[in-house]
Amino acid sequence: MPPRNDNRRLKIALLAAVAIFWGAVVVDTFLSLPNILPKLKGATTPPPAPEWSLAALRSGKTMQAVAAWFDAHIGLRSFWVRLDNQIDYAVFGQLVKRGDGTRLIHSPGGWFFEKQYLDFAISKSLVAEDEYRRRIERMRRVEEKLARRGIPLLYVVAPSKVEVYPEHVPAELFRKGRPEQTTTGYEVASPLLRNSGLSYIDGPARYSRWKQEGVPDLFARSGTHWSYQSALRVWEEIRASLNPRLKHPIPAFAELPSRPGRPRGNDRDLLDLANLLWARPYEHMLPKPVLRAQQEVPESQLPRILWVHDSFGWVLIEQLYDAKAGRPSDSLYYFATQMKIPGGVATDTKIAEIDWPTFLRDYDAVVLVWTEIAFEFDGCGFYEALDKALD
Repeated sequence: MPPRNDNRRLKIALLAAVAIFWGAVVVDTFLSLPNILPKLKGATTPPPAPEWSLAALRSGKTMQAVAAWFDAHIGLRSFWVRLDNQIDYAVFGQLVKRGDGTRLIHSPGGWFFEKQYLDFAISKSLVAEDEYRRRIERMRRVEEKLARRGIPLLYVVAPSKVEVYPEHVPAELFRKGRPEQTTTGYEVASPLLRNSGLSYIDGPARYSRWKQEGVPDLFARSGTHWSYQSALRVWEEIRASLNPRLKHPIPAFAELPSRPGRPRGNDRDLLDLANLLWARPYEHMLPKPVLRAQQEVPESQLPRILWVHDSFGWVLIEQLYDAKAGRPSDSLYYFATQMKIPGGVATDTKIAEIDWPTFLRDYDAVVLVWTEIAFEFDGCGFYEALDKALD
């Protein structure tokens, strides 16, 4: 039996630890302590301020708003949310939707998907074939107008993870149909693109072929975008298409020796959105290539590429600048926000006010990266804007 003094010390230590913990909760609720855990990932809508009126108090709206404020500002909130998520996922096998933004789907083996990609894969095209013909003709006109200015345009269609790996999506989510039984918008337009003469890279077709050839890790289990490893294959396609038309070709990327490790960056973006307290058991080893910064071609002889893209473009942009294979340039993210790259720093430029003939003068090429599920969005106005602005 331990001495009574030791038992007393243990009780005092436990009580002190509990008091310190709850004291930290109170202090962090009102004063904000330094972050112990990483900030929660994902989009949330701030709760409305409580309304302190007699009618609101009587109806209960005030207390509901106070409770919502407390839930959003409780001290050590990251810990509480992550702990709750961990219990839901590890014990009950479910991911509870919190806040706004991305809806996650998970399946055995640590596979994560975005629900919007599943919805697209089993939804028929909302755009008629004739409308796609009209849009593709406009795409061709814009490519020709840029070519007359000595600026090649390349359209890169990024694949959907659900379409590449449908076997890892829970079968019960395909009750309304399977991807191979549904003709999506991109699948309607794909034959038209092939016969249009446009410069484009058919990412869905490439990834389907690479999968059949046994290429592993085309997507990380824990990520929504093409993996860093498979993105290098896309870069080979981009260089093969653009370099013959470029005054300043894109240098080849050289990989440095690296080993498979825990997923990083975009290869784990969906797992990070799950906001688990301990994500390590769900991290599946895969390589993240390390690129050598080339020194053979001086910066003045590197291409300056304008990027018009959705989130899939960031992996390609990151690799271009890791390899020091492009000059500093601009990103038009979702054709809504201009960002300086590398770095991704947003500017105050209003896309609608850009003088395109002047703006395009210093670019060697334009690369449009758009996911197949966004093909119906028609480049978010990019082609329409340039068709009107350029002769």
